[in-house]
Amino acid sequence: MHDVDPVAIDTLSHEPDIKYIVPGLKRGLDILRIFNRKRVQMNAPEIAKELQVPRSTIFRLLQTLEYMDLIEKVPNTSNYKLAVGALGLGFEFLASLEITDFANPILEKLSNRTGLSAHVVIRDKTDVVFIAKKSAKLTFSSSVNIGTRLPAHGTVLGRVLLADLSKAELKKLYPESDLVGFSKQTPESVDKLSQVLEVDRVNGYAISEAYFENGIGSIAAAIRDGSSKAVAAINVTYQLGTVEESVINGLLLESVLAAAEELSRQLNYSDQKALRNVG
Repeated sequence: MHDVDPVAIDTLSHEPDIKYIVPGLKRGLDILRIFNRKRVQMNAPEIAKELQVPRSTIFRLLQTLEYMDLIEKVPNTSNYKLAVGALGLGFEFLASLEITDFANPILEKLSNRTGLSAHVVIRDKTDVVFIAKKSAKLTFSSSVNIGTRLPAHGTVLGRVLLADLSKAELKKLYPESDLVGFSKQTPESVDKLSQVLEVDRVNGYAISEAYFENGIGSIAAAIRDGSSKAVAAINVTYQLGTVEESVINGLLLESVLAAAEELSRQLNYSDQKALRNVG
């Protein structure tokens, strides 16, 4: 009778067994994860304090990450920042997503039909991450890049993804009652956000003007997979005052919903009625 490999058995389960976790690797990855748009640079003592790890250990981890081109020293300082190698990992992840393969031709068709810039995002906790885009050729062109992260509650794209959550899930995602406001339109509390999401949920799409950035309007719809989960969102953006309201509620809305439907079908979603609840 053959011996059973316990590691092979554990790989069949969805939850990792903590006894197989490598502390050094985890700490190294923890270092990479503490860098974000608000903390672009940090020095070794700051990192050690943040992670509650001895400075000697942090020093060795930083040397290893620097050798692997995942972080680099900031010239003339003692600070570190993410290096090109870390960016490469992010792009490789985005390129590996099945949805990006399907999204690009659909985004091109959407942009050509509307004359506007079009985007696809996924949600990462309280952020949305842009994974695909098609810039407009003649009109206002989008300034966001692949990999750009924006707050989910502050964007129309994020709203259609958050609308898929229950109230309990929303509270868990945002344990603090207050939210950062980015414009007069942005909800500044979880309760107000929940009210906005309820409208989006009923409509099956979201339209807003100057919600995140003054002078910019957006129409977004969710993209669903075979489990009916909202796994991504698609939108077009336009400059306020350049598009008639009849076009916004007609051609643009219908085009975004059609693109969301097509991309959802590619991901084996079948109930299209939920996507086209245009009131």
